[in-house]
Amino acid sequence: MDFVLLTTAVEVAGRWRELAERLVKVSRQQMDAYEAPHRDKNGVVDSEAMWKPAYDFLVTWAAQIGDSYRDVIQELHMGLDKMKSPITKRWKHLTGTLILVNCLDVLRSSAFSPAAQDDYAI
Repeated sequence: MDFVLLTTAVEVAGRWRELAERLVKVSRQQMDAYEAPHRDKNGVVDSEAMWKPAYDFLVTWAAQIGDSYRDVIQELHMGLDKMKSPITKRWKHLTGTLILVNCLDVLRSSAFSPAAQDDYAI
């Protein structure tokens, strides 16, 4: 889940406030609080560092969703799709990452389950 949150934060970066509004009711003061630790001497968050408040927000938001990474990923994907000009339409790898992580349990159980000898093709 950390990989998905970090990837999303980097991809969303400057648009993280829009995503935050799609995921949960967040006040302007709360958004400013996420950016505060990342401001420079002039009180500005550099555009290249904008992923940091995005990541801080996503980690906090995910903790409120609960322990199920599937629920977090599902809610995140729906929030991304609700954005104006959704990033999931342009950045197919993000959608692919969300699908992959969501399917990990099935992949793990298939890859590491003992298979009967009759299951092998010759």
